[in-house]
Amino acid sequence: MTVWLDLLFLNNFCADAALLCCAVKTVKGEVRLLRIALTALLGALLGTAYCVFRLYYTLPRPLELVIEYAVAAALALLSARFKGVRTAALCAIAYIGYMAAFAGILTAVFTPVGAEEGEGAVYRMQALPSGVIVSGAVVFAFASVRLVRLLSARRRLLRYTVRCRLYHRGKEVEARALIDTGNRVTTRAGKPVAVAGRPLALRLLEDSLFSRGGTPYERVRVRSVGGEKEIFVFTVEKMEIYCGDKAHIVKSVAVGVGFERQGEYDLILPPELILDEGGEDNRA
Repeated sequence: MTVWLDLLFLNNFCADAALLCCAVKTVKGEVRLLRIALTALLGALLGTAYCVFRLYYTLPRPLELVIEYAVAAALALLSARFKGVRTAALCAIAYIGYMAAFAGILTAVFTPVGAEEGEGAVYRMQALPSGVIVSGAVVFAFASVRLVRLLSARRRLLRYTVRCRLYHRGKEVEARALIDTGNRVTTRAGKPVAVAGRPLALRLLEDSLFSRGGTPYERVRVRSVGGEKEIFVFTVEKMEIYCGDKAHIVKSVAVGVGFERQGEYDLILPPELILDEGGEDNRA
């Protein structure tokens, strides 16, 4: 068996650097290329030496696993400065996970397939250029970072989705709301406005639409992508905003009637309602 140490070292270095960078980005650590390169250099030296060692000596498989994962965790911890022990541990777990996934891809590519007796092993890929492995490591790392960012964005979106309960003139209505930092609608007095869809507004106002002395309202100009429009704003007596099992209660909330579709949400909340210091926090 012939082992080209220069190609083995290059492959280990590039794979380690790409996956370490990916792991640090996953935990939102500070990526310093020089530090990652030095750590990858150490990993490549250890990996190359270990591969040469295995050509002449055999260790029990459990011991090999302990050595491999311990070295991988140590490399991850050396690759960046972390804010705390938890972040460092998550980086080590992420690096080991990416390393295992990438190793699985290489195993699938280079797994021996059936061969006639006496012909030796036949591989799915024969004489694969070293550059392909290096490029594959880089592509895998960037694809993993992209996937993590998409999942993180989805998590943030779910975190900003809350359940609300509005009270108006004896009527109680539940709604699904999105906390939108881009909602800057205010009344003339500067009070933040929660923008409701028409169906939700009709449920709140249906008993007072045709009654004498109906719900008072004011018109507020709103600037949007489609231009400047006017929306009708009225006030509900109370709103309960549920974040998990905790209810944040805000009294006298301005609610505007939106003219555009709001997708799957009944209500678009301004962040000021969540941060309202005058609100009450009760356990649901």
